[in-house]
Amino acid sequence: MVKGIAIILILLSFIVVGCAPAPFIAKEPFQVKFDPTLKYEVDLSGIIQPDKPVKIWVDENFNVVADAKDAKYLLLTQKEYAKYVVQLQIKETYKEIIIQQEILINTYIDQINSLKEYIALEQAKSKAYRDLWVDSENAYRQERYDHKMSNLINKGVTGAISLGALILLILAL
Repeated sequence: MVKGIAIILILLSFIVVGCAPAPFIAKEPFQVKFDPTLKYEVDLSGIIQPDKPVKIWVDENFNVVADAKDAKYLLLTQKEYAKYVVQLQIKETYKEIIIQQEILINTYIDQINSLKEYIALEQAKSKAYRDLWVDSENAYRQERYDHKMSNLINKGVTGAISLGALILLILAL
């Protein structure tokens, strides 16, 4: 009978003591993903131009010729020359504005891409912190479990020694 109770107590102690703590699993943080913003490229094809000047081709005697290959000079009336000058000014002004605009927009896009990279680095930092926290929590739980097992074994051995001494004392009487 004492043997049966001892076996039951040993089996019960294995059931109670044998379960290790469940590992601590933290919630996965929200991940933000971005595609880099593409660089801005200028398209000059949409620039509105004034009417093209009417060109008059003349030879060396200032006679009008039909083909530009046969001409030696190009004549423009005052009105047509003004169109030509305006056309050149508009072209140069648009080029300057568009080049400056391209620089500004690409600087802005570089700032956006830098912020996206910063967010990715922050996410990596928070994931590394989370992993360290989970490792620390798991180590703490394992230490508590080991401490509890050590105390249980010490108490069990002390109790078994005390019970054995008590049984020997009773038998000795």
